[in-house]
Amino acid sequence: MSVQNPHIDYAAMAGKWKRCRDVAAGQDAVHAAQEEYLPKLKEQTPTDYEAYVTRAIFYNATWRTIAGLLGMLYRKPPTIDVPESVKPLLEDVTMNGVPFHVFSQKVAEESLSVGRVGVLVDYPMASPEMTLADAAELNLRPTMCMYKSESIINWRTRRVNNKTVLCLVVLAFKYVEQVDEFEEKSENRFRVLDLDPTTGDTYRMRVFTVDDKGNNILLETSVPLMGSKPLDFIPFTFIGVDDITPDVDEPPLIDLVDLNLSHYRTTADYEHGCHFTGLPTAVVSGYSPKTDDEGRPIEKLYIGSQSAWVFTDPNAKASFLEFTGQGLGALERNLDRKEAQMAILGARMLEGQKKAAEAAETAGIHRSGENSVLSSAAQTLSIGLKKSLETFCLWGGANAEVTFELNRDFFPMPMDYRMLKELVNALQKGGISFETFFENLKKGEVISSTITMEEEQTRIKMGPGPVPAT
Repeated sequence: MSVQNPHIDYAAMAGKWKRCRDVAAGQDAVHAAQEEYLPKLKEQTPTDYEAYVTRAIFYNATWRTIAGLLGMLYRKPPTIDVPESVKPLLEDVTMNGVPFHVFSQKVAEESLSVGRVGVLVDYPMASPEMTLADAAELNLRPTMCMYKSESIINWRTRRVNNKTVLCLVVLAFKYVEQVDEFEEKSENRFRVLDLDPTTGDTYRMRVFTVDDKGNNILLETSVPLMGSKPLDFIPFTFIGVDDITPDVDEPPLIDLVDLNLSHYRTTADYEHGCHFTGLPTAVVSGYSPKTDDEGRPIEKLYIGSQSAWVFTDPNAKASFLEFTGQGLGALERNLDRKEAQMAILGARMLEGQKKAAEAAETAGIHRSGENSVLSSAAQTLSIGLKKSLETFCLWGGANAEVTFELNRDFFPMPMDYRMLKELVNALQKGGISFETFFENLKKGEVISSTITMEEEQTRIKMGPGPVPAT
């Protein structure tokens, strides 16, 4: 079997992933897909169809929704706590300048866009005798690499000691080779991660290519070591919408994506109708132009204020044929209806500004569906990225507790005066601890979420003291 053969679930979901990618990418990608998203009209020539596509405007509600959801997730910075020795490594987890907090945003964007992403934690090959000091001197360090859903082409699990463990992952990637100073060439390669049964299920990594005849060509094999020993697990984490298993989830915004494409097709019909009905057509009846000996017209009628049409036949008439029907009105109403549906499905930024202010409780109820999906995504992302971070820290020589938690407070709800007064009163009477008081001030956005209790206490000590009431 070829290494490039995809998992059956991969093949079933590839079309949906492509729709999500194209729609999120915007108008150029949707236009480039041509008839895949906008069928030709009957008997439409290639030139006419090209004009039909060009006139169609794609209103990208999907990307605006993704950007909005990302903004809610990262409205407050995630909580990250790792050993001190690992913190410098988080400034560049990919070895090309991407810090961990930016890396986590890229992973979150993938999860929201297509509902599936993977993170591989890796470490350069090293000898079993190498110490942490040797590794630091050679700048050997763990790295993270994100793989999009389309690159994770195959996977397999099995039961080991009454637990389901990942035993195979196949990752497709482009290998780029420098030919000379100005030219590069690339080829498709496949990174196979598995638990080798011949060595007691130790982790190994192999790289394959496929020749012109479809044969697998093994290029390299490596056995990564952690603390001079092979790993007994694959350091790859799947991150879906609801869990971190290899199971393929439906893209969370697929309904919005499909409705966005339907809106695009309606827009194409509307613009097509405006093009042909918005330009009046000159109509002349009862007039025969002069012709030459072969019957060809030698007289032309020009439209414009500097041209006059003079007809000798008193029954001749000239007029403009203009659109007077209601067909375009139906298309306009259809566009409005679909925009309202997209707002319900998640693109709330499409809704017009309400004349009256919406009560906070009402707004919260309206957004509860979004909150539930976003809360699930935030929880799954937190679990998956924490798992990757734990492996990263272990490979960095720090076996300690790790914390990573994405923000769940998606909407700003500043603490009002009455709540603040009640908290101060409870603190003064000994009803709550200072720690509880401080945490509530952070949740109520009275104090920045990035400030620790110790930092705030230091600020208080260095301040001018109590301020007299006015």
